[in-house]
Amino acid sequence: MNTISTHTFKYTLRDIHKNAENRKFCFVIGAGASRKSGIPTGGELSEMWFPEIKAMFSNVEFETWVKDQKIEESDLASKYGSIYRKRFENDKTSGYEFLVQAMKYATPSFGHIVLAQILSRSPGHCVLTTNFDSLVESSVYQFTNKTPLVCGHESLSGYARPSNTHPLVIKIHRDLLLDPKSDPDEINILAPGWKEPLDHIFSTHIPIVIGYGGNDGSLMSYFETMNKPSNFFWCGLDKNIVSHRIKSLIETHDGRFIKIEGFDELMHELLWVFDEIKPIKDELSEITNDRIQIASKQLDDIITPLIVSADIDGIDIPIPDAISKELSALEYSNLADRETDFEKRKLIYLKALEKYPDTGWLWAQFTYFLHFVKKDYLNLNEYYQRALKLNLDNNEAAILGNYAIFLVFPEKDYVKAEEYYSKSFSINPNIPNINNSYAIFLQTTKTDYLKAEEFFIKALSADPNNALFNINYANFLRQIKKDYPKAEEYYLNALFNEPNEASHNSNYAIFLHSSKRDYLKAGEYYLKALSINPDNANANGNYAQILIIQGKLTDAQKYIQSALNINGDLENDLLLEMWFYLYAHFLGYLEDAESKIEDLLSKGIRSIDWNFDENIKRAIKDGHPNPEKLKEFARRITSE
Repeated sequence: MNTISTHTFKYTLRDIHKNAENRKFCFVIGAGASRKSGIPTGGELSEMWFPEIKAMFSNVEFETWVKDQKIEESDLASKYGSIYRKRFENDKTSGYEFLVQAMKYATPSFGHIVLAQILSRSPGHCVLTTNFDSLVESSVYQFTNKTPLVCGHESLSGYARPSNTHPLVIKIHRDLLLDPKSDPDEINILAPGWKEPLDHIFSTHIPIVIGYGGNDGSLMSYFETMNKPSNFFWCGLDKNIVSHRIKSLIETHDGRFIKIEGFDELMHELLWVFDEIKPIKDELSEITNDRIQIASKQLDDIITPLIVSADIDGIDIPIPDAISKELSALEYSNLADRETDFEKRKLIYLKALEKYPDTGWLWAQFTYFLHFVKKDYLNLNEYYQRALKLNLDNNEAAILGNYAIFLVFPEKDYVKAEEYYSKSFSINPNIPNINNSYAIFLQTTKTDYLKAEEFFIKALSADPNNALFNINYANFLRQIKKDYPKAEEYYLNALFNEPNEASHNSNYAIFLHSSKRDYLKAGEYYLKALSINPDNANANGNYAQILIIQGKLTDAQKYIQSALNINGDLENDLLLEMWFYLYAHFLGYLEDAESKIEDLLSKGIRSIDWNFDENIKRAIKDGHPNPEKLKEFARRITSE
């Protein structure tokens, strides 16, 4: 069996793609491609069901079945069909319902999004899959401006022709909603009607097999008897576990085996092959924004003539004219969305909920707005409780998770927060921002660092370009794991995706300042953060320390004063640091600073692990009158 590297494979595909217009690719997708989307593979289901079958039947019946089906516990995946049939033989509907639940919350992964872009931007390629899920076509619908042709049943086989306008998706074992095939008697035989369209496709299309184990008889038998294609590529995780049957198939077609890291990783590599694809973030933003703008404008055009201004609690807000028709919940939501005054927006939501008190999605919108946008916690607990009593449809997992975040802060009810995180994950474990917030909860509240990292990585796997997720994981790597090279990688990834976010620049500056001691570069990022948001008290205070280290005391004093002004009456670690700088470097404040530091320390305020070494050196060099007291303060401030 010939094996080539992913690197060589990319060059080979690029040659074909750029130089042979009449040769297209058919991506043959198996269950392995859906794993990161939250759908278990056939092998994983087989391993779960096998002990359940053993528990369901007598030892004699179980052993007889194992012998008859020639099942080896070391290779349960190859007997998925037999295991599925036995597990649900007394109620086949339960088997179907299990699959529906297993796929209920699956969302396209990065690989599916790239594949959809390939199908859209480079017409003529197609997908053949043994999967029942809708991940490929959902990606085309959501992330491109194309409409796919989905042949999810053999009765549609006559329409299975590659098109330049409608990406073709063939489901060889049917769609989940069209009586999918799992029984071995069904999946071992190619359904009538498929051979002719497949022969036509593979006369011009090169198979690229990804995530398919070759454990069904139908597609494998077809591959073994098909006319030899112009090339044949089989992508897998490890050539050493490829079955003899697959090796023989690759050799028969003079094909190539390519070892890959995974479906998403391979599709990422193919971005180099298909350079027609725009940056994914730009592509999705453009498509989504266009759709939102069109729908919003049409809705605005309809409801704007119906709106008048009314006084509610002394505030003028737009509401429907009493003479005109009453607005729907959706129209109220639209009014709220376009209101820039947060207090007025809140009143619009309250007016809407007065009219539609049982509309779950409206409560979900309202609580999200109050919690994360307006940061208005007054009565928020009550609003969450009312929302959670309603039918929230697909919003339930998200609102449970959001309520857990609220219980962490500002409520500080950590036991109840854990309960609601658990409820959220039991419904949908794959919501990125809930995973990210739970990771922070595990890190800061429970100090379960091993589990925290697991959830940071899970959030990033689902949304690798989310700048906030990258920053949070970078902070974890810096503060907890002390893995500074890896932390810097994630800081830079955050800045690549959101270069003009003040907090990201400030976080990276803190890393450069406290971990790398690169004061010059740290100063640059503090200045950038302050140019975006000059009212960040911590950035002002931290930049003051950089200036002190550089001997620029006059400038430093200005930033210390800014930090104090912005911080106001808060008695916190920042206030303690500012008074230490004044005590160390500005002798006119010596007595006041000493008194303030002692007062704050007596109240248990500390700045754990902050480093004052350079301040002490500078202060002693400049002739500080009490260097021992200075060192004592530094020690007390930075230790438990």
